[in-house]
Amino acid sequence: MLKNYLLLVSSFVGTCLSAQEVHSALQLRNSHLWRGIEVSAGLIYTEDLHLDYKNFYAGFWAGGNVDGSYKEFNNYIGYKNKHLTLELWDIYNFSPSATYNNKEFFTYSARETGRFWDFRSYYTISDQFPLVLSWNTVVFGRDRNSENTGNKYSSFVSGEYPVYKKDNLEVRGRVGYAFALDNHGEKNNFLLKIQVSMR
Repeated sequence: MLKNYLLLVSSFVGTCLSAQEVHSALQLRNSHLWRGIEVSAGLIYTEDLHLDYKNFYAGFWAGGNVDGSYKEFNNYIGYKNKHLTLELWDIYNFSPSATYNNKEFFTYSARETGRFWDFRSYYTISDQFPLVLSWNTVVFGRDRNSENTGNKYSSFVSGEYPVYKKDNLEVRGRVGYAFALDNHGEKNNFLLKIQVSMR
């Protein structure tokens, strides 16, 4: 299994060298949020490596913290045009304290896997009105009901808008709502987020 994975990574790196554009980004932060839920706090590092070819892209995303209690490795593919972005993320959080299967990276049985596939869509209204509408749904994996008989299809919808932008400073506001399409016994959550970034 490890040999196959290393072969996949080396193939990806080889493709990167011949791709039109290769992008890499390393970030340090004080917490990692996913759909408004704190996955981990403390000193977090994340790395994103992806290649672009015309309107398509694919990559790897990894994250962790300094004490090793949070570990995550994801693969993703995407399509983007002027206003629409579609992505499929294969997410695998293998943190040591996980209560699901976090030791079998290549397990793809829905009842047993520790990973999930997250389908993401984003639509920007226009350049003049840059409101970004998003709908994301977990379509496969460990997002299961309590009896482990079917997927919950956990979903997250949001709207995001740049409320202030000048020179290298940007402030974005985001409102979101999390729910499950098969919501037997599940809780819905509301999210309000303000993000400040400097470029």
